[in-house]
Amino acid sequence: MTMEWTVEQRDIMDAVRGALSDAADGDSWRALTTMGCTEIGVPEQYGGAGGTLKDLCAVALELGRALDPGPFFASAVLAGLLLSELAPAPDDPMGITLARLATGSTRVAVAGNQGARDGVVWSDDDEGVVLSGHTHFVMGGMDADTVLVIATSDTGRLVATVDATDNGVERTAMTTLDLTRPMASVTFDGVRPTEWVPVEGTGAVDRATAAMWTVLAAEQVGSARACLDMSVAYAKTRKQFGRPIGSFQAIKHRLVDMSIAVESAEAAVLDAANAAVDRDEASMFTAVSIARVLASRAASFAAEESIQVHGGIGFTWEHQLHHYFRRAKSVEMLFGSTDSHLDRIAEAVLDPA
Repeated sequence: MTMEWTVEQRDIMDAVRGALSDAADGDSWRALTTMGCTEIGVPEQYGGAGGTLKDLCAVALELGRALDPGPFFASAVLAGLLLSELAPAPDDPMGITLARLATGSTRVAVAGNQGARDGVVWSDDDEGVVLSGHTHFVMGGMDADTVLVIATSDTGRLVATVDATDNGVERTAMTTLDLTRPMASVTFDGVRPTEWVPVEGTGAVDRATAAMWTVLAAEQVGSARACLDMSVAYAKTRKQFGRPIGSFQAIKHRLVDMSIAVESAEAAVLDAANAAVDRDEASMFTAVSIARVLASRAASFAAEESIQVHGGIGFTWEHQLHHYFRRAKSVEMLFGSTDSHLDRIAEAVLDPA
């Protein structure tokens, strides 16, 4: 498969960009569901469009460009990919949740172990499964209708759906570096899930995680490209000593370096999306890690350089560049650090078997 966007995927980008700019009162969720974007990653048997990972990446790239604060990534990507990978029957409660997610009528957040002090454990009694524990950095957790919980115990791991309004669920908004992406801390106190499925091994969760990393890298590329575009436009119009600053060699070098970083990261994302369908699992994970590393570096580098190109205005609170910088730094540490991905790449190179 080629490392380029198809005509249809570029049309998706144009449509999403237009929808985000026209969204009434910034309600991107309503705009995206009206367009059918929430259906893209959902298999057809659940009422979805059965789109490819590259199709989902096309949407994410534009969401990253716009620093979208809505629940699309949390619900349609994180929860949607995990539920699709678990492949519940369409008439099961989880299958029904996935179908409702596809229509946009349900917002789902994923609560998993995000750190050493996090953890949701499950136990069982005569009435069924009980969940207890807490987890931080739950994306979209405050506004979710349903929480998809990854819980562990001495006997194994399961994925459960929980009504977010259950009396045993306590949600607290978190203040994080990225002011545009709401996060929550969620505590479960003896909560009984509406449905649960045991997870044998790590295959399903790992595959969903790899797909999520790819989409997240596409979002990072979108943010980086927005910084590059803003810098190029500013360099053409801002004048110093009677000349556009873009005519100065120092600015040219910054812009070229940014462009190289963004283009390299985008190529890696496309390769990772292709790897999901044309490579074995080990090679796919390596491609995904490469995409995450290059996209993380490109997003941070583009945000930093863009602030420098913009000069004094780039350092002000009123300018939007600090939001891109915050998003870049926070996403770089989200769902696994850059170092963890570099370790995975090194292992693949040193021990290809």
